This record gives sequence, C-alpha cells and structure tokens, in this order.
Amino acid sequence: MRVVFDTVGFVRGLINPLSRWGHTLFDDADEYQLIVSEPIILELLDAMRRPAVVRLFKTLPGRDVAAIVAILTDAEFVEVREIPAVSRDPKDDTFLATAAQAGADYLVSEDQDLLVLREYEGVRIVKAATFLDLLDG
Repeated sequence: MRVVFDTVGFVRGLINPLSRWGHTLFDDADEYQLIVSEPIILELLDAMRRPAVVRLFKTLPGRDVAAIVAILTDAEFVEVREIPAVSRDPKDDTFLATAAQAGADYLVSEDQDLLVLREYEGVRIVKAATFLDLLDG
C-alpha cells in the first residue's frame, strides 16, 4: 500500500507515539510505503514549530526533529513538478499532487477540503480511521 499522510496525520502520531495512530506511524510502517515530497516535508516542519502546537503538546520540543527524521528515512521521496489547483484550500493541493505523482493508493487526511473529493487521479482519500481499518483488515 502506497500512502501519503497530510500534516495532521504526522503531527498526531508524533504527539502521541503510544496512541493507535502513533503506533501506525512508527511501528506499522512496514505494512505500507509512506510517500513524501519536499513541499510536504516543509509543511510538516513548519507545523511542528507553530507555537500553538508546541504549547499544547509539551512532549514535542527536543524530539520532533529526531522522530521526523526517523520516519522520513524510510519514506519514498517523490519530486513534485507541478501542483495543480484542485482543492478548496490551495495548501491541500501539495498532498494531492504528491499522491498523484507517486501513484499512491491512499491519501490519509482529516481535512474536509480533501475528504470531500473522495478520490483524485486514482488516489482514494480516506480518514485515518478508515486507513487503520484497512491495515487491520
């Protein structure tokens, strides 16, 4: 299974690595191929530095970069040449373009601007709970 996670998926797993989602991000990674691109990595790093994120989740400082590097080491990197305007939220187009460029099976998101699309260029757009069910199935 080839998968792109949006920023919320990454951050959720990093914040609580003992949660079901954190377990999926860290321990179940051999059950899927994570796909990233430069714009996704930059968005993730930006999100991890946001004061609201750091304030809410005191466990992040000092381990966020190491955790991200560990996950990204095993990820497949794709170069996104073009980011077409597709989503109601232009920031989400990065995830769609990455997933399409890589021929991903799934884009995992909790963002309604993405979920409303349901599918893009053959990539199914699903909630985290649906993805977890797919892994368990």
